[in-house]
Amino acid sequence: MCSAATLQRSHKSSKPQLKRRSRLEILQTLIKSRRWDQAERVATRLLAGSPDNPEVLFLGGMVQFRQARYDRAIPLLKKAQDLRPEVSGLAKTLAICYFSSRQHRLFESQMEHAFLQTPTDPELSFFWGLHQTSVNDNPQAAVRAFDNALQHRPSYVQALYHRGRAFQKMGRKDKARKDFEASIALIEQTFFRGYSYPYQSMARLLLEDSPKGALRFALKSVEVQPRLKNTHILVGEIHWRLGQFRKAAEAFEDATYLDPEDSRLHYWLHLLYQRLGRKKASKMALLEFRRLNPTESGASHPATPVATP
Repeated sequence: MCSAATLQRSHKSSKPQLKRRSRLEILQTLIKSRRWDQAERVATRLLAGSPDNPEVLFLGGMVQFRQARYDRAIPLLKKAQDLRPEVSGLAKTLAICYFSSRQHRLFESQMEHAFLQTPTDPELSFFWGLHQTSVNDNPQAAVRAFDNALQHRPSYVQALYHRGRAFQKMGRKDKARKDFEASIALIEQTFFRGYSYPYQSMARLLLEDSPKGALRFALKSVEVQPRLKNTHILVGEIHWRLGQFRKAAEAFEDATYLDPEDSRLHYWLHLLYQRLGRKKASKMALLEFRRLNPTESGASHPATPVATP
């Protein structure tokens, strides 16, 4: 006959025991949930205790990489690669770090390793395409790279947009417009937020033939990325072209709130305030332009964003 103590112990042992997560698993969870402050604290502890663990080094580098701290990420990722080059995702992450920090030769070398690991990864083809346009000035090679990215991920918005930009460089406006329209359609179908560049490019593509149509896309770009200075400048340019000087001034004022040190904006506002008869505001804008350009004494003025109507 079982005693009460034996029955109690038996009852306790029958309960499922929760597995305690390791710090490494906690760090992986924090990275997935983008909780960077906590992730960095955990990564620092892990690195202090296991400075030669390639997985810890990779995750520590990933924390820095995701926060765009490439100078901190690269040493950790390089050390991880020296210890265990086959860690999944390591070669690609290091390649993107090199690209983002403009270390172009190291990027090219690292991409060879990354493509050997995952030859069908669309993100690798995407960054290779960016490298071809931004560094090698080879839009034809860029189109091939973006084609490959889209073959493996047809809904890759950024690849569609940048392929359009490559076509635009080649003078193929029809294909560029098709890609810009397709990337905009994907943004609106999938609720892909915070990416206004296809709208901006469509606006610039339409600017000569249809300024009013261009304005619609420019205003949408402001809606999508309201804190991007260039979106407000674009809206200002189009209003200026249409002779809507008050609205142009409002757009450039919005841009100055985002970047008050951009002297061009103050000079353009000076010209617009003159047209609007706002003499005091025009004088103040010109003074601000000269304050930001103390060595130029007003001799070198920025060109107006568009030809004055």
